Amino acid sequence: MRREIGRWMGLLTAGTLFLAGPAGAIEVSVAGPGQPDVPAEHVVEQGDTLWSICEEFFDEGWQWPGVWALNPHITNPHWIYPGDVVRLRNADGTPISLSEVVVPTAYTVGVNNAAQINLNEGFITEEDMKAVGTLTHSVEAKRMLGAGDAVYLEFDKLDEVRIGQQYSIYKLLNDVVHPQSEEILGQKVQVLGIAEIDTVEEHVARARIVRSFTEIERGARLVPLLNHYQVVAPKQNLLDLTGMIVDSFREVQELGQFHVAFVDKGSKDGVQVGNRLFVMRRGDGREVLEEDALERLPWEQVGELLVVETHDRNSTVLITRSAKELKVGDRVQMERNY
Repeated sequence: MRREIGRWMGLLTAGTLFLAGPAGAIEVSVAGPGQPDVPAEHVVEQGDTLWSICEEFFDEGWQWPGVWALNPHITNPHWIYPGDVVRLRNADGTPISLSEVVVPTAYTVGVNNAAQINLNEGFITEEDMKAVGTLTHSVEAKRMLGAGDAVYLEFDKLDEVRIGQQYSIYKLLNDVVHPQSEEILGQKVQVLGIAEIDTVEEHVARARIVRSFTEIERGARLVPLLNHYQVVAPKQNLLDLTGMIVDSFREVQELGQFHVAFVDKGSKDGVQVGNRLFVMRRGDGREVLEEDALERLPWEQVGELLVVETHDRNSTVLITRSAKELKVGDRVQMERNY
């Protein structure tokens, strides 16, 4: 009976367009006293709409905007399909609270057709990075070297070096310290460029810098060629996860779109390349608040990140959207099914 009423109100079946009012701040009262237990998720069946799902579980079809706000993977509330997973509870398992004001937030749309080409500028290494050689000298009469410059390379095992081989040039920047726990997460590595072997002499190898991502100085270290370019397609998140921005590639106080940053969750935490995370913040934009005052304010979404590389306990991310300046210490949140 409830589903029939939902259809009568103008909402068509799953997989077809249904009508909905404008997305604004809407007061909802869901999962109120006396209602049956609400499952964490519902798998969409043929004939379901957000209206009918809310009728079934919350006794009120007009609460669909609250459910939509919990499901950012539903980029258009007018379209849901059989097999889609609809979240009915918050990430911590609690139901939507009574009279909660839900303000739908802008999410990335059309991500299935998107791809990011990412330059691997740097990363956090969790173990000591073993260099195989060093850029020791150059015939160039300048301090800063770049693409096209001839250089001399010394190797630990020169007999294994071959003409045409390429090596990544890098330097270690600093230890990365967690903003809260003060734990050392690893060392930040900056990738400088690529050198290609021209000839192998008795004591050194002659090479030429074929790519430079920034200025290169004598003394830079070498490793076998890294994967400098990646095509990263967004991938559906498989779990709920909360973490933090712990460092950035650029030495700046404020981060914005297309900056590279690092978060304190990695592959062992369930993070995968292509996952997208929201940057969350709460507080007063002007004043520094005490902890008890902070806890009374809601979390606001201020940016979005794309994971471009993962390590065991950290990930490299590209900032794809920022509504405000982001910073080290900001909370990041991965939502299942987004």
